[in-house]
Amino acid sequence: MTENPRASHIDEQHGIQSLEEALAANGDSEAVVDVEEPTQQLVLFRIGGQRFALPGSAVNEILPSDQPVYFVPGLPASTEGVLHLRGKIESVISLHQLLSLPAPEGKPRGMILLVNAAGIRSGVRIEQLDDVCDVAESVLQSPPETLSSTLSPYVSALWQMDEDQALALLDTEALFSAYQQGLG
Repeated sequence: MTENPRASHIDEQHGIQSLEEALAANGDSEAVVDVEEPTQQLVLFRIGGQRFALPGSAVNEILPSDQPVYFVPGLPASTEGVLHLRGKIESVISLHQLLSLPAPEGKPRGMILLVNAAGIRSGVRIEQLDDVCDVAESVLQSPPETLSSTLSPYVSALWQMDEDQALALLDTEALFSAYQQGLG
């Protein structure tokens, strides 16, 4: 019987063996167990200096900040205007009022997320795109009871990115339903 050169001696007095020694003696220590954890794609962005995310499944396209948006008189304050995209007219909404965030000063800048929810498709103006990433569903937590009453109807989960930063995952269905009802 040949001894495995990777295994060191067992502490014979106590019968203790390290995990590495046990793996070396009983199998392939290089084997990796791949566990599939459900993930969700998120589009991370900022509005009013706060961090938010939308589910990637709701975002069809990210349009550049130079995409022309045309003002249309008589639209609600939450509608920035409309844009012409590949032969279709799409509205562009601002979430500032709905989320009770300060409106940006001057001409709106930033990218536009083209979002499908609540039976409509519309652009959502964001101030800064941070990332598009896949996140394990297990890191998404239920929103706390202490979340402000203006945000709580629209936040489906929180992601505590680190000790100092949390990000709110917005519920696109709730946002667009509220928009359709004229709440924003």
